[in-house]
Amino acid sequence: MENLLLAALQWDPTIRGAVIVVTAVLILCGSVYMLLATNSGARLGFLLAVAGLSGWLFLMSGIWMVFGIGLKGRPNEWVTQEIITGRVEQSTIERMVGFPEGWDKLEGGALADAQAAADQALAPSETVAHSAHGTQEEPEEPEFPPPFKSPTDYVFQDGYRIGGDNELFTIGSHKFYFRHSPHYAVVQVRPAVKQQAAPGEIVRPQPDTSQPLTTVVMLRDLGSVRLPPFIMLLTTGTVFFLTCYVLHQRDKEIMRARTASATA
Repeated sequence: MENLLLAALQWDPTIRGAVIVVTAVLILCGSVYMLLATNSGARLGFLLAVAGLSGWLFLMSGIWMVFGIGLKGRPNEWVTQEIITGRVEQSTIERMVGFPEGWDKLEGGALADAQAAADQALAPSETVAHSAHGTQEEPEEPEFPPPFKSPTDYVFQDGYRIGGDNELFTIGSHKFYFRHSPHYAVVQVRPAVKQQAAPGEIVRPQPDTSQPLTTVVMLRDLGSVRLPPFIMLLTTGTVFFLTCYVLHQRDKEIMRARTASATA
């Protein structure tokens, strides 16, 4: 029976992880509650334990939310909206009307970030993912069929961006925004000319100007990195202040009882 139980725990790491977490909570939180209950009573000990735990979680979730660490949600990333081969006027996205008029050219780190995201849409890697069980998982099918097989099959041409800000007012050098406008990025590439390189020679890829441009339209997903700790902050803060209020009311009743007994 013991062997079967151990085999069941080792068969699925998710079950084992859940058992470890539940055991840790029962040992750590339960031991603190037991000490408080034996010294101050079951009800008062429970209120003190809950107040301490919720207060600590309230502080931790506040730190996680400010610095974007600990419990985190989805990271921000570029999400491919369209891949157009040929004329950009074929786009069905309203923001692409009149492109590239009004768009800013991408430079520096913004260019590298958008180009790396476009590479994943133009020629996604074929690496095989490994699950928690150690088994191999097939890579997810891309939403848009990749037009190239490898990043060496095309040459980067231009990059543009528009949106991403909605300035409310400025104080000194600091800008304040009420809400960010949709942030679009466009990366354009051309197929590379096939070249024969001599042994030891480094050949720089050249664009084939006879081939049409391939345009990748991407929208910035701001993600929700701070949403889970914010929800946790509200939840634990509510529990903390409710338990503190109950403890405060209890102290007021004790003080009234002591005052009544002293004047009797």
